[in-house]
Parts: sequence; structure tokens; C-alpha cells
Amino acid sequence: MKVALVCPYDIGRFGGVQNQVTLMAATLRRRGHDAWVVAPGESDQPMQSVGASGTWSFNDSTTPIKLSPLVARRVRAAVADADVVHVHEPLMPLVSIAARWSRRPLVGTFHADPSRFVRFLYRGFPPLRWHVKGFSSLAAVSETALSAVAGFGDVGIIPNGVETRRLPNVDRVLGRVVFVGRNDRRKGLDVALVAIRSLRETHPAAHLVIISPDSIEPEPGVEVRRNIPDALKGELLASAEIFIAPNRRGESFGLTVAEGMAAGAACIVSDIPAFADVVGDTAVLVPPGDPSALAEAMANLLDDPARLAKLGEVATYRARRFAIDRTVDAYLPRYAAAISP
Repeated sequence: MKVALVCPYDIGRFGGVQNQVTLMAATLRRRGHDAWVVAPGESDQPMQSVGASGTWSFNDSTTPIKLSPLVARRVRAAVADADVVHVHEPLMPLVSIAARWSRRPLVGTFHADPSRFVRFLYRGFPPLRWHVKGFSSLAAVSETALSAVAGFGDVGIIPNGVETRRLPNVDRVLGRVVFVGRNDRRKGLDVALVAIRSLRETHPAAHLVIISPDSIEPEPGVEVRRNIPDALKGELLASAEIFIAPNRRGESFGLTVAEGMAAGAACIVSDIPAFADVVGDTAVLVPPGDPSALAEAMANLLDDPARLAKLGEVATYRARRFAIDRTVDAYLPRYAAAISP
């Protein structure tokens, strides 16, 4: 099967949707399919680039997308040989929207927890409903993402997937805490930094490793690893005693949380619906935006090695439900149905 996976965001930039699209394409190829990514930007993976992106600020985050009248022609050319086109974020301008007119069978996935204004548009702007009727099937990555697009008809839930095969076998580093994400306010890195400073007053061995694409000023007890390959990210996660996700809001799934779980770290995450759904009862939940609660939760785990180890063990087990092969297995029948309706 020939599958083109369309991503509206710059594929060379750090982001959950980019990560998922790239991993899905690699998994499809490993399983014998001809799969490639169509997106702005450049990558060392098989892809068709539709040009450079620009960066826009939206929903307390930075969004690297391409807004150009040339997009439609380039997208059509990039997917011309595909049996099916899998469009991620079908309503995101302009790359994903352009895929609607590719004249190829379409499958769509909604990833976002959009703002109130965007949710209002989804409910009250009829052209968007017409747009999604061109898709053979639609899916959302979580209940949170589904809540924004349930009015578009039969939208199923297919969770994002993470790599659970061939994870690094490395030793845990005493007191290591890992954060993965951009330095956007929504991601809560500022909360993590305040919390680690407080924690180090009573637990001097504690230190924070930040995995991010952004330039962040290092400080005592804080190490910054920028733009590292996935293999090194996996090693750092596997060496962590604790993984934290202090995000304030606006998350629809929690891909980095699932990665931390799969690596066997004890997870402390913000008590927001999407994260709570991913972790179940295998993590510690803390109020969003509360560095004192985050510091206290980290201290409690470091003071209780048995609970620390147990949380990592049960998190690893729960993460299996988010294995990327399960995600691909859920989409393959949709691809086949789109090709032969």
C-alpha cells in the first residue's frame, strides 16, 4: 500500500504531531508499505517537502506552518502516487486543507485541544463540515480532541503511539528528572524550573534534564539538551528516575508523557483531562501551574524508592496500550476501506 502522511507543521521542528507522523511512516515502511511524509520543512526521513514554513504564535504556543498560494499544487503533486492520503489536523492551514483537493482517498486525524474560538468555528461554520465530508473516515487521538470535533459526524478515537520496541537498557541516574518540550508558556517549563530549585534545597542530588528545541539558559542542577536525535532522547528518558509534564492546558493527548511511561520513569503530570486519561492510576497528578505541588511530589517520590520503582513499573505496562504498532493496526483497515469503499 502506498500511503502519504500529510502534516501541516514543519517536519524539521519539534512537535508532537510531527513526531507521530514520522513514527507512523517509519512503522508502515517497516511493515512493508510504501509510506512517506508530506509537510513543510526538511527531514532525513522519506518525504516530499512543500517548502519552508513560517512561525506563528497561537494558543500560548508557536506554530510552524506554511501559508502560501503555492501549497495546493505542491501537495497534489506530492500525493499523486498515493493509494491513500492520511491527513493530520485536516482543518489546519494550509497544507492539510490543501490535501482535501488531492483527488485521492482521504483519512483524517484530529490531534488538538483547540481554543474556545476555534471550537466555536467548528460548531458554527458550515464550510468546515462540508470540508470534512470529503474524508472516508475521521479519528481523534483522545476524548479531549474528540470533544472539539464530535459534531463532524462519526469520529472514532485512535490514540497516538510511541515506540516501545528496542528501548535502551541503561541505568537510572540518582535524582534525574526529565522534561521534554518547547519553552512555550503552555508547556510549563517555567513551573519545572521553579520546582527543581526548591527541590534541590532538600535533595541536592536532584537535577533536571531539559530536552527541547529552544535555547534555555542552564543553571546549577539544570542541563539543557537541544535538538538531540530520538535515540539519545530515549536514553535520557530511560536513565530518568522521574519524568515531569507540568503543562498548564491545551493538551489533547500527552505524547511525551507516553514516552516517559514507556521508558519506565515514574511520572508526575499536570491534572488535566488528556494527561489523566493517558496515565490512569500509574502517575502522580498535580495541579497545573503549581511549582510547590510539583516540588513536593518529586520530593515524596525520591524519599520513597519502593514507590518510585513501582510507579515506573506500572507505567511501563500501561504504555503498551500506546505502542505505535497498535496505532498503525487501527488505521490499516481505514486505509483499505478508503481505497475500496
